[in-house]
Amino acid sequence: MAAETMTRSGDLQALTGAIDALGGPDHVDRLIDLIGCQVLHDKVTVVRYSASERPEFVSWRNYSAALVRAYLDSYYVFDPFYADWSRRQRPGVVVLRQMPDQARGPYISDFLGESDIIDEIGVLLEDSGDWCLGVFLDRSRQRFTNAEIARLNQLFPVFAALHRQDIRLRSPGFRRTDQPAMPGRKPGVMARNALPDHLWPALSGRERELVGLILAGHPTATIAARLAITQGTVKNHRRNIYQKLDITTERELFLQYIESLNA
Repeated sequence: MAAETMTRSGDLQALTGAIDALGGPDHVDRLIDLIGCQVLHDKVTVVRYSASERPEFVSWRNYSAALVRAYLDSYYVFDPFYADWSRRQRPGVVVLRQMPDQARGPYISDFLGESDIIDEIGVLLEDSGDWCLGVFLDRSRQRFTNAEIARLNQLFPVFAALHRQDIRLRSPGFRRTDQPAMPGRKPGVMARNALPDHLWPALSGRERELVGLILAGHPTATIAARLAITQGTVKNHRRNIYQKLDITTERELFLQYIESLNA
């Protein structure tokens, strides 16, 4: 009973702080406090998504500035939450494990791996125009439970109402970051033949097709089914590809591809 009372007291304090901060410079921080006190987490990132422009990093806790730069330079293209907002522009609670496997690819295996994150849950709030504000809670050791996801869904109308009121209190033209607006590269799943022509010329057509599926996040079994070959053949192709590219891991494959995008 005492723990339950403390939780309710903490919730009320966080809600009071969020209300007091409406229209002011601390709104996002107090919103993080309110959302974060509902679910245990290790890290927090706050990102703005648009259907037409590059995402903007607004705030983060227990996170690396270097990873923020890496995300904005390259990884955002593979961010399944960015792809989902660009496609549907639907606010609500979003969960990493509920995203399609083929939409997660390098975002999970590389970016989240570097970030020491195994699970991610976000609250997407409309932020005027085609933008949303996404408050993401991250965990390094255990996944979010269905009960925790349900709790955030239950409280989502409160989060949304607070953020709508903050927008109403802002002056026209207000921006949440000082990052310059930039057109974004199109997000989404990579097609089989989407490799740039100049990239990896040593690979055969079949190998390029297979690499495209790897970069799109498909596991060995799915690749085998799509190409009508055995899983053993997929593994043999993968080994030959790694030898030709002088790499040993899938992570290195993703890094080479990302570097080609930047170039």
